Amino acid sequence: MENAWNFIWTRLFDERTSMFYNHLVGDEADAATKTLPEPALIRLGIPNPGGYGTGMEDCMLNAGLMMDAVVARYEAAGDEGMREYAAKIWRGMELDASVSPKKGFLPRGVTPADCRSHYIDTSRDQYTNWWYGAYRLYFSGLSDEEQRGSIRRLLTGMAEKMEREVIPENGWSFLREDGERGFVGQMWGDVGPHEALRLPMLYLLTWKTTGDPHWQEMYLRYRDEALEKTLGYVPLSGPTYAALQLQYSLRLVTDLDEDPAVRETCLSLMRKNAEPYEVMAVRQAEQIMTPEGAEWLRIPYVSWKKAKARYAGCWGGKAYYVPEPSDFREHQSYYPLRAVGEGIAVAATCPGRQAADLSFEKLCQTADFVDYGLHRTCAPIALVEAYWLVRRGEGLMSETRGVTNLGTGQKKHLRRLRS
Repeated sequence: MENAWNFIWTRLFDERTSMFYNHLVGDEADAATKTLPEPALIRLGIPNPGGYGTGMEDCMLNAGLMMDAVVARYEAAGDEGMREYAAKIWRGMELDASVSPKKGFLPRGVTPADCRSHYIDTSRDQYTNWWYGAYRLYFSGLSDEEQRGSIRRLLTGMAEKMEREVIPENGWSFLREDGERGFVGQMWGDVGPHEALRLPMLYLLTWKTTGDPHWQEMYLRYRDEALEKTLGYVPLSGPTYAALQLQYSLRLVTDLDEDPAVRETCLSLMRKNAEPYEVMAVRQAEQIMTPEGAEWLRIPYVSWKKAKARYAGCWGGKAYYVPEPSDFREHQSYYPLRAVGEGIAVAATCPGRQAADLSFEKLCQTADFVDYGLHRTCAPIALVEAYWLVRRGEGLMSETRGVTNLGTGQKKHLRRLRS
């Protein structure tokens, strides 16, 4: 895990922006950023309005995961050194949320070339992880009053943007920086069960950090319908990262809502999600730790300029051509590896729930299986997050190893998966 930690901070993190970038193009020290689009191309929306495939498209998603990992490491070990790491991550989150002339707009990332240039489209995923990372820092022992004041200010700007833009006339979507609808901006209406709590999550967090009763009113306006929609979520019905973001929303409401019935409903939903994703993570780890899996983890990445592009559609009058900078194969070096961490993080985010010894062992073995001299993606961030979530007090492992912590149903599920 220390190897994974060092890989993240030395290869993916850039001190100029305090952001984690998506993949490495080569072995050089600046391989995460050396082929990012130039500011002039970013202003033209090349290769697409969201920067997909460039390596700077998930900086805020990564920041939320890593802030959770740092706070969990502090909670687990009382390590005061985490204060410096949290401050670094927050500088990137603060820069990203402040760089746009449109108040409340959160870009996917910022290029270190000028520490300002960014694409005009973003997504609810970037916002969700930013909100959760801000929540974790704000209520931890790692934040100071200056940081908390900045969080309150930036959350208010985002909440005002959502209140203004997430309306029927915009298809319940927040808008791109240019004022048009983007690719993944719908926050209400016909959204999936794992997405319904995102909007009230923001209003709740803004209320609880600022004390402004207006945001309490906005939260309560959406809360009950959002919970009803969330009840329809079927575990394993979508990507693991979406399930983890759902757990983030549920955990925030569990911690901050004042209604015991609401908190119990959210806790019940979190427990429902925990076991299937933990079992899935064990299966995924076993598939990775094979000779074929070792080859997957070494798939190289090339500059977006040299990559094949696929047409992903047209939104707001702009075409989205997305480079695929790795050997496609569904990005086998990235998604399966991050799913191991995300699946266990889904379980470990649930209050009071212990991760099974088997899943913890598989998580550690998977992290050790990765050759960090040849690996090229930001997927290890999810492994580190999961590790420290398990290690902190409410997810701490028992001393007995083996599969004794697995429930009967989970053992049967594992047997079915392995067969």
